[in-house]
Amino acid sequence: MPENFLDDYPDRHTLAERLEVSWRTIARYENEPNGLPSLMLGGKRRYPWPEVLKWLEARIRRPNPRRRD
Repeated sequence: MPENFLDDYPDRHTLAERLEVSWRTIARYENEPNGLPSLMLGGKRRYPWPEVLKWLEARIRRPNPRRRD
């Protein structure tokens, strides 16, 4: 097991810093339908970084190809 195993499982405040949003935004994302994946680990809510990246990628919006400029 790597020495810094929990680096891939940041807590709410660390994730908020990484994503440059407030910790309240992270809490709101958790409560959305199909919300931000998380787990409880050692009494703290943690976020598996690979799952967070997948969640972010699923939220990417593509321009409507039929829209006129």
